[in-house]
Amino acid sequence: MSMKPARIALFIVVLLALAVWILLPKIDSYNPGGSARIAGLSGPVRIVRDENGVPYIFAHTFEDAIAGQGFVTAQDRLFQLQMMRMLSQGRLSELVGEPGLAMDTMVHLIDVAAQANRQTNILIEEDRAMLQSYVNGVNAYLVQRTDEISLPLRRNPPQPWTLKELVTLQIFNSWGSTVNWRQELLSQSLIDHLGVERAAEISQLTINADDEAMARASSNYAYQAAPLGITAKLADALPAADASGSNSWVTGSSRSAGGLPIVASDPHIDARRLPGFWHPVGLITPEWRAVGGAAAGGAGIGIGRTNFIVWGVTNGYGDMVDVFVEQEDPANSNHYLEGSKSIPFETRQVQIKIKDASAKNGFRSHTLNIRSTRRGPIVSDHGFPVASGKLLSLRWAVPEYFNEVLTTRRLMLAKTTAEALAAIGHVATPLTFIVADLHGNIARTGAGFIPQRKKGDGAAPILVNGTGDAWGARIPPAEMPQVQNPKSDWLATANHRILPADYAYHYSTFFAHSWRYRRILERMNAQDVWTTADHWALQLDNKNMFAEQLAPLMAAVLMEDEATRAAAEILQAWDYRDDADQAAPLIFQSLLRYYARAVVQDELGEALAAQYLKDYYYWHERIFKITIERNALWIDDINTEKKETREDLFRRAGASMLAELVPQYGPDPADWRWGGAHTITFSHPLLRGDLAAKWIGGGTHGISGSGETLNRAAYQYAAPYRTTFFASMRMVMDLSDPDKIEAHISGGVSERLFNSQMTNSLPSWISGTPNYWWFSDAAIAEHQVSELLISNQ
Repeated sequence: MSMKPARIALFIVVLLALAVWILLPKIDSYNPGGSARIAGLSGPVRIVRDENGVPYIFAHTFEDAIAGQGFVTAQDRLFQLQMMRMLSQGRLSELVGEPGLAMDTMVHLIDVAAQANRQTNILIEEDRAMLQSYVNGVNAYLVQRTDEISLPLRRNPPQPWTLKELVTLQIFNSWGSTVNWRQELLSQSLIDHLGVERAAEISQLTINADDEAMARASSNYAYQAAPLGITAKLADALPAADASGSNSWVTGSSRSAGGLPIVASDPHIDARRLPGFWHPVGLITPEWRAVGGAAAGGAGIGIGRTNFIVWGVTNGYGDMVDVFVEQEDPANSNHYLEGSKSIPFETRQVQIKIKDASAKNGFRSHTLNIRSTRRGPIVSDHGFPVASGKLLSLRWAVPEYFNEVLTTRRLMLAKTTAEALAAIGHVATPLTFIVADLHGNIARTGAGFIPQRKKGDGAAPILVNGTGDAWGARIPPAEMPQVQNPKSDWLATANHRILPADYAYHYSTFFAHSWRYRRILERMNAQDVWTTADHWALQLDNKNMFAEQLAPLMAAVLMEDEATRAAAEILQAWDYRDDADQAAPLIFQSLLRYYARAVVQDELGEALAAQYLKDYYYWHERIFKITIERNALWIDDINTEKKETREDLFRRAGASMLAELVPQYGPDPADWRWGGAHTITFSHPLLRGDLAAKWIGGGTHGISGSGETLNRAAYQYAAPYRTTFFASMRMVMDLSDPDKIEAHISGGVSERLFNSQMTNSLPSWISGTPNYWWFSDAAIAEHQVSELLISNQ
């Protein structure tokens, strides 16, 4: 008896699905074992991988280990490497067309290529050898494994890398952590619109929670009163680094259960595109070993531990860039003025290749004409004109304070915190490091090439008037904000203001809010001895210290209105934890958004208010201060005859909250869930969008946390509740544990399409459970599943 047609069809569909499931991973796969060659090795290199695909590279020398790292990075992340190469060279438009033009323009304005030329020429020999070893490893893979080149690149395989290209990428990455210049333009927009005094009233407020006596530091803009006619849309004309952040802390020997320091570090970036930003790796020689997270194209370890030290990293927001107001010479448009002195612009022309299906050969050319003063490129020529005769130039510190050291080699090879601090003194990027060693020493220090400012504080553009240079030498490494071995035996950084009250320099006016650090402070004061499990739990902590202060004030007012009483009761019963299964976090975040807008929009207007609220760190502490102090000048709505109070604005926010949430989630606030609105989507490396993410990416997930919690999950004001910045990697590193690091990343080791290792760390990231990156030879051997042997023959 024959099968019915429907059953036959179902059988065929199942067979096809099974074939696809079996064959798809093989389309874009590689052999983790076998043999290979890298020219210039001093001895054989052995690379083993564990069950999660994490590579551990055994070599006779440091340089050989780095060569092996280059090989496995190309094996796992070749498409990502190529994307970063083109991005750092100002060639993004070749891949994505017109949407990439703004980024390419920025790269050419700051002239990353020229800076890379200079840096390459002066590299210290040990750094040159390290970077060249990495390049050798990448190129060996490109030449020898042509049959397993990453699928997206098979039609046009990448050209071999050069040392200069790798240096270019390092310099571009340093720029990527350089913020504040867009905030200067926002400050200038406020000055133009409100005048200096009123603009200062809503300038950014930064707080050092360790010293409340001087906690409230902000700029009064006293040195800059000239209106420039900057429009609200100016900030979108050219891309700038986003104000993301990170957490890192350490408990010293007396406060760690194993008797040696424990460091926790979780960098917050936008890592929604799989397989994520970080590539876990181990580097092992007979005398030294390091395990941690590395960036594609980043030789060595970015965050990790060795057999001597351990370190975590956050963005420190040291201010390495200033905007200057230049005057074009009215008698000669090819010159600019410094006082009465007329000086010719430096000029250069760049051709940008843009992907364009309608153009001959699929590309068209865009000509970029760049003028520069002695401070830097004129950025106002490119998308945002300012007042007649005025120009804005951008001055970046890195090219002015170049030294011969570029890599983190010295940090990785340091044996004590003292040696680590000396090495960090050469780091150009504005970071804050947490460091500990086997002797029990702990330290926190700022890094970066921060200028000693003679004029202004970096909060708003500086007028060039011919009275001397606004910058002096960089702040000496020994005078960066630094703490060693405090009596409390713990240290932390959450991108907040860490400057002591008597700090001598204008380090920065831009930092994160204090709420994450306040939660660390609260927990450290409540518990003496910490295990690795305690550290891990703190990284996943969802308590919102900001909400604990503000939500009760909102709830008390909303209880008075029958329409908002149900939501108010939920706020009153809240434990202030931004858990995905609670309704209160959604109610609070919606109220906060509408309340903040109500405070500033009447004075600023819709467009400028949108720019102000877009910069989360800029307004957060300021709006809270206005609220607590009942600042009538800002709380009152100038568009009405009534004198509004904060209670009036809370009621307005409550009505707006209901109008937003009821249509989406129903009339009963008890049915709402933070995780129903607060989501994160992990997209496929090539195909964007929720549908592709669902079927071949990492999916969309409701998650806990917020922008104010240690379990960071921040969203953009204009795109509420869709998470963009989060813990891209979590690490807890115990110097008393000889065998492992507790860690996971928001993705996987490999970018290979349809490969399980593209997302194999994602389930543990979503659930909040740690994976293990092995440290000892015995632990690595126990978990080994493959072996690759590399020789120089």
